[in-house]
Amino acid sequence: MKSPIRTTLVYGLICALIAMPATIGLAGIVGGSIAYKLVLWTILLGYSLLLARWSGKRPVVVLFPLILLLGTAVWPGIDAVFFFMGLGVLCWLRSGICFSHFPLRAIIAETVTTAGGVALVALLGPGNAVTWVISIWLFFLVQALYFFIVPHRGSTTIDRQNVDPFDHAQREAQRILESAS
Repeated sequence: MKSPIRTTLVYGLICALIAMPATIGLAGIVGGSIAYKLVLWTILLGYSLLLARWSGKRPVVVLFPLILLLGTAVWPGIDAVFFFMGLGVLCWLRSGICFSHFPLRAIIAETVTTAGGVALVALLGPGNAVTWVISIWLFFLVQALYFFIVPHRGSTTIDRQNVDPFDHAQREAQRILESAS
């Protein structure tokens, strides 16, 4: 999919549906808490690879932050640290590594999407499998707002900004005159 917004929404829905079965399957091997952190880490890994692809960066650039996060995922008993570090890694990857062209817009976008995503998850208060699935989906729903605030490289808003308005007007006038004759 070419649209980051649509892809984020579809990816979030797929991750939400797969998260609980994957956690249950892994819980027998490594324990429930670590299993869920590993599933969330895998979700972030997939999303990071998508971010790298959309920004035209090599996938290897997202590995360092994700390896740091993996260390907290396998460390038992530090669940809150993992969640907050995961949010930080997401912000670092998206605005620091992948889409670093608009610094002020990126700060605004990260504040809105991170705070909004966390607020929705906290408001829902995930305590069982169904609310965790809905929380993951809502989190990605809010994350899609990032691409409304910070335009994607292939979007029409950037293409319009790079074109001289007079050249654009001249081309449009020529197109209208050619279609009228």
